[in-house]
Amino acid sequence: MARNDIQPNLQTMKEYFSRKELYIPSYQRPYAWQVAQCEQLVEDIENHKENFDEEVQDNYFFGAVLIAQDSNEKHEIALIDGQQRTTTFMLLLKALLMKINEELEKLSDDSLDDQMLIEKLTDLKADIISMLYNLDEKALFAYKRKQYELKFNNLKYVNESISEQYAEDMDNVLLADNFEKVEGSVINIPRRQKDNKYTNFYKNFRYFYSYAKKLTNTQVRDFTNHFIEYCQVITITSYNTDQAINIFNSLNGTGLPLTAIEVIVSQTTAKAKERKVFESNWQGIVEKVEHSPLDLNSLMTHYIFTKLSEKNGSEKRNPGIRNFFKKNKEFLKNDVKFTDDLKKILDNFIDFSNTELGKIFEKFNGNLKPFVSSYLFFRVSATEAYLKQLLKLGVLIELSELSYSHKRFKGFLEDLNVKYSQVEIVSEETLIQEIHNHIAEKFSQTDVEQTLKESGVPNSIIYLNEYLYALESGSRFSLGGTVDIEHIMPQSGVNRENIWEDAGFTSSEEFYEYAEKLGNKILLEANINRGIGDAWFRTKKVNSITTGNGYVGSQYPLAQALANYPKDTWSKEDIELATDKAAKRIVRFIFE
Repeated sequence: MARNDIQPNLQTMKEYFSRKELYIPSYQRPYAWQVAQCEQLVEDIENHKENFDEEVQDNYFFGAVLIAQDSNEKHEIALIDGQQRTTTFMLLLKALLMKINEELEKLSDDSLDDQMLIEKLTDLKADIISMLYNLDEKALFAYKRKQYELKFNNLKYVNESISEQYAEDMDNVLLADNFEKVEGSVINIPRRQKDNKYTNFYKNFRYFYSYAKKLTNTQVRDFTNHFIEYCQVITITSYNTDQAINIFNSLNGTGLPLTAIEVIVSQTTAKAKERKVFESNWQGIVEKVEHSPLDLNSLMTHYIFTKLSEKNGSEKRNPGIRNFFKKNKEFLKNDVKFTDDLKKILDNFIDFSNTELGKIFEKFNGNLKPFVSSYLFFRVSATEAYLKQLLKLGVLIELSELSYSHKRFKGFLEDLNVKYSQVEIVSEETLIQEIHNHIAEKFSQTDVEQTLKESGVPNSIIYLNEYLYALESGSRFSLGGTVDIEHIMPQSGVNRENIWEDAGFTSSEEFYEYAEKLGNKILLEANINRGIGDAWFRTKKVNSITTGNGYVGSQYPLAQALANYPKDTWSKEDIELATDKAAKRIVRFIFE
């Protein structure tokens, strides 16, 4: 008969880590602690140590840890709440172990004090080894003498969270003998720069090791001893996994900082008919998201809009992830359909993002993206024709004084979204006409054209103008690599004053106004732009000095057209003419 009782137990760090395994189950969140929290942890331990009275035994309390100990599960115990602290404690212990090893190598037993210090550090080393690793007597004996290489199955730490992409980095830290080996095996997260390319596992361990490195041999002895002997947690053990998960959800539903996604995953895991199937499906989604234009929160927002369309009811507005699933719990009951729908949305959006229209779309208001996903979800044979209509609204958001939240945009799109699922009733042509009529009724063609002719239009409009010019001229358009916004008449540089006069400007104010006009900006490959710099227009057209080769070497249609421009100067009148053409081109796209 299954036990339903709960057992609390106050334990020191040494007692807490005496377990054979510390298992982090599939529904747990990724490791999120950062260096600032690690600094606070060390400071708290130090302050408590400095003011500690052994006679009073007022130990430092790290809070409660919720454990499931279910005989029906593969793992003897599972960490339900407390995995963030547990992981951090283990990183600290590993850093202290490395420091103790370094000190033991330097110490000699010339004096009684040194002998006592060596003995104490050796005891602490043995304690930490037993807290972090499962080693039999022979392996333990050999490991202490550097004659045994740790293996994965020696680790007490087992992380199977399906949301944790880089659990391997924690294993690398725990298995390494020294800091150099940790550095050599560290994971570099794709598409991230500088320190952001490292995991929290590595960054926090690096901080702990740096802290421990500064301690003297007696200081590391005292700090380590205090941490494992006089710091405590209270473990709350539930003997039923489902009960423990419900406790976890209840606790985190009343104030502890779980994200909406983490709540959904834990709730769906608890209700899944085949937990392992859901875990595998969810892991596949997490991995695919890592290499997609969407993050998990965005993906879930896209999902919500498909369901709002599917429900075809009065509820049209996205209430937020947490509130939506609180109100619509039925969508989590069928975990297979839930993950299948997410995968379909993700695949559709990735495919769209790889098109040239999708790349232009990326430059505009992100609030339009869920409507793209919702439309593609239901319209299997969809063409780009309707998606271009959505782009028109994105352009108007950029050019209008109204924000996306205005009813001309948000309210209108929410009404349209409900119709996406009505494939048999509402055709693509009907939806296209509805957007066309809405734009004609709510926006002034004259006002839009005037705005486009003003100085300082958003960069997204520069991308759109290039794209539309390519369509208009039948030119190839491919947005790839590193792209710059090129000022044909440079806005700065050593030749600036001479270029002013050459272009027909009489004041700096007029010059700067025209430099930022739509007709003075084009897309240009970054390497070509760096090569031509702030050169004269005639030099930019065909630059034989630099490897960039000027506009003539560009793949972008407007730059190619300028390479054949009949004049060798770029004047105020040329900017006005180019701006007028671009403004009319974009107006035709929006209103015709």
